[in-house]
Amino acid sequence: EHDLPDQSRSRLCRERFCVKCPLNLRSAMLLANYRVTLFVATIIASSVVKPGSAENLPGMLLDYRNSFLSYEQKGLDTCPFTYFRETCSDFAHVTVVSTPNTTCLGTFISEQFALVRASCLPPAGTAPSSIRLVTAKTAQSIMASAVFIHPDFQRSGSAGPSVMDLAVLKLNGSVSFNQNLAASCLWASDSVEMYSKVQEVYYDLSTNKMKQNSTICTGDSKNDCLKSVQRQWCQRKSPNSLLQIRELGKYKMHPMLASLACDSNGEIVSLVQYLPWIREVTKNADIEYDLTNTGLGEKCTKGESEEEGVCMPIEMCPQVLKNFKKLQHSDKLSPCGFEGNEPLTCCATEDMLVGPEKQDTFSGIVAEIEQCERMYDEFRRTPEEYQLNAQVAVIDLHESLNCSATLITARYLLTSAQCISNANLKNAVVWLGMSNDIDGVSQSNRIHSVYPHPKFNPKTNRNNVAIVKLTSPVLIQPYSVPACLWHTKSKMPTTLDSTGFDQAERTIAATSASPMYYGDCRRLYNPELIPAEMCVHHQVLKECGPQDVRSSCGDPGSGLYSTLYVGEDMKPVTYLVGVYSYGFQCDKGGPAIYSRVSEYYAWIKSVIYLTAQEQE
Repeated sequence: EHDLPDQSRSRLCRERFCVKCPLNLRSAMLLANYRVTLFVATIIASSVVKPGSAENLPGMLLDYRNSFLSYEQKGLDTCPFTYFRETCSDFAHVTVVSTPNTTCLGTFISEQFALVRASCLPPAGTAPSSIRLVTAKTAQSIMASAVFIHPDFQRSGSAGPSVMDLAVLKLNGSVSFNQNLAASCLWASDSVEMYSKVQEVYYDLSTNKMKQNSTICTGDSKNDCLKSVQRQWCQRKSPNSLLQIRELGKYKMHPMLASLACDSNGEIVSLVQYLPWIREVTKNADIEYDLTNTGLGEKCTKGESEEEGVCMPIEMCPQVLKNFKKLQHSDKLSPCGFEGNEPLTCCATEDMLVGPEKQDTFSGIVAEIEQCERMYDEFRRTPEEYQLNAQVAVIDLHESLNCSATLITARYLLTSAQCISNANLKNAVVWLGMSNDIDGVSQSNRIHSVYPHPKFNPKTNRNNVAIVKLTSPVLIQPYSVPACLWHTKSKMPTTLDSTGFDQAERTIAATSASPMYYGDCRRLYNPELIPAEMCVHHQVLKECGPQDVRSSCGDPGSGLYSTLYVGEDMKPVTYLVGVYSYGFQCDKGGPAIYSRVSEYYAWIKSVIYLTAQEQE
C-alpha cells in the first residue's frame, strides 16, 4: 500500500482506521524482521495464556437511582436482576402446590426450581410426579421431576412447628417467564431501606383464588412496621400463605420472598439460614461462558502494565512504530493475535499520538472520551427533562428508512454498521438537537467519513457497530449533548432506556428496557449470542395481558442509554450502553439484541483518536 499515490494511500489508511505512515526501505526491512519475531512471540504467548478468573460481583450502591448487574449470572445472588422486569400481578411468581392430600403455596425461584414448605409434601419416597404445581396467575400446570428436602427437616409434633421446614422442587421441564409469570427472589435482610409493600399472600380454599393483604411501610418507623406485620402473619398461622416484600429501592418493587413459615416463638423463619443449602441444590443449573476475544479491532492488555489497548497492525500504531523504527523498546511489544498471516500488536492510548504537533488535538479528543463525565455540566439534565433526546442523531438518507445514531463527541457519532455499509452517504444529512420531533431540529450536519468495524459480518450482524465523523463539530447546547461511553465490561446499569426515531410519527421515542444475563439469553432465546452482544426486553406493554404483546424491535443504530447520578452533587450523566443490532423474535415478545459498547470501547477510542489527528 505504500507504493500508492498519497491521495489513494490516505483513503486506504482511513478505511483501515489508521493515519498515513510512510516507510523507508530500512524501516520496511526492520518491520519484516519484526513480523517474524512477533509471529513467534504470539505463538508462544498463545500457548501459555492463563484462563480468566471470574470477577467479583459488583456491590449495589445505596442510592436506588444507580444500580448495576453483572454481565454473567452467578446463581441466586443475582436473582433480583436475572428477572428484572415489570410484572402484572402480585402473584406472578406464586404457585399452588398440590399433592394427593395437601394444598399449599410455593414460589418459583428460577425457570427450573420452586420453593415450598417441606411439611406440605408427602413422606420421603413418594414419586415426584404426584406433586403438581399450578401457576397462580396463568393456571399453567407443571409436574415436579425431583424433590430436595432440607436434610435437617423435622416434622411438627406436640412441641411446636416443623424445623428447617423447606424443600426445593425441580420442575419437569422449565417455565417461560413473562409479564404474568415470574420468579421471586430471596429476602436476605431483617430491615427495609425505604418505601416498601409488605404483603401476606394466601390461597383462599373456599373460592380457589389468590388474595393478599398489603401494608405500606415507610418513613422513620418503616422497620417497626415491618416487624409488626411479621408478628401478625405468624399469629394468624395460615397454612396456605407466604410473606413477601416489594421494596422501591434497588430491587424496584420486584417480589422478594421473606418467609414461608414461623417458629415456635411466633417469629418468622428467615430464609438466610437456607441460602447455602439452596445454592448447593440449584448450582448445577448455572451456565458460564468464556468471554475472551482476540483479533483485529478487539480490546487487549498491553504487557506488564495491563493497560487496555486495541489490537492492530504495528503500522497503525504511531508511537509503537516510531519506537520500533528507532530500535527502541522492541522487547516490550505486546502481540495480541493475527489478521490473516499478519501479526497484531496491542496499541494503548498514549501510543496513538501521531507527533508533537498534534498534541493539543490529541489531548482534546482524549478528554472528550475519557473525561466525558466532567464535561458539559451546564447542559446536562435529568431524563424527566428530556435529556435522552440530546444525544440522538438521525441520519437522513433521503430514503424510506433513516438510521439513528448517538452523539459521543462534538464531531463523532456511533451507530450500527448495517446503517452505513451499503448506503449512499454523499447527500446524507445528520439531524441533531431534536426537542421531540424532527421538525423541531436545532442543527444539521454532513458526513465526512465512516468507519464500520473491521470484523462486521452483515449475514450474522456480529460486530455491528460503526463510527461516523461529521464535517464540522456540533454546537453543544441543551438539546445537543454527547453521551458518555459505558466502558465497564463486568457489569451494566439496570435502569435502561431505548431511544430511537419513530419513522411513522417522525418523533423521538423512548422506551424503558430491562437487561438479561448473557447465559439466560443464550439458553432461552439465542444460542448463537456472542459476548459482545446483550439482550434486553423493551417494556412495551401498555396494559397487562397477552393480547397487548407488541414488537420490541428497535430501529437501526438506535442507542440503549442509562442516566446515572455522578459525584457528590449527584449530577445526571447519560451513558451509551448499547447500539441496536437486531431483534430475536421480538415481534413475539423476544429480546432485542444490542452491541455492547463496553466491548468495543478500545476500538472506538482508537478510531477516533487516530482519525481526529488526520490532516484535512
